Amino acid sequence: MKKRWLAIVPMFALVISPIPNQTVDAASENKSVQMLEAEIPAGYEAILNWPPEEQPIVKQGSHSFEVEFIQMMLNHFKYETEVDGIFGPHTNQQVLQLQAENGLVQDGIVGVDTWTVLLDEYQADLFTVETAITNAEIALDNDDLVFSSNGVLHEDSNGKVFYSLKAQSKELIDDGGSGTVGFYDVYPNGAVVESTPR
Repeated sequence: MKKRWLAIVPMFALVISPIPNQTVDAASENKSVQMLEAEIPAGYEAILNWPPEEQPIVKQGSHSFEVEFIQMMLNHFKYETEVDGIFGPHTNQQVLQLQAENGLVQDGIVGVDTWTVLLDEYQADLFTVETAITNAEIALDNDDLVFSSNGVLHEDSNGKVFYSLKAQSKELIDDGGSGTVGFYDVYPNGAVVESTPR
């Protein structure tokens, strides 16, 4: 049986004004997702385009493609388990361990909270400052802007990681100024949020 999400292309719309002071989300082809796809074996990457609340609830006794993906993710985070698509006692034990170490309810059920941990941590693990800059370039879509960062990975009050970028105008730099026109926080999911210097 084909899974509904395998046939769906991510549908993200991006409306951008040319003003640098804005909050935007990157387009569906953002480099962060492309980078993640390069790290996930063929056939699994589509699941990364679904938010945690749209992922299926998976628990002991489940036998599915999603279970294979969860097992791969568990192995990525050093919770060793066989990738066979069967949510048996060993996979259940590893999920319980993951939940315990992340302050979640230890029920062995991979629901919204556990999916959030698996997907967010995986994206954060692969998130580089170069990816953040590429995401900002795509999201702001302004050829006059150049971005830089000190390379420090920050964490917001919700535990989400981001890089702080400085945006500079090439035209203003060429005219002898500093060129600084704004600051942005860029998240692994491609969100670009107007910010302040950090």
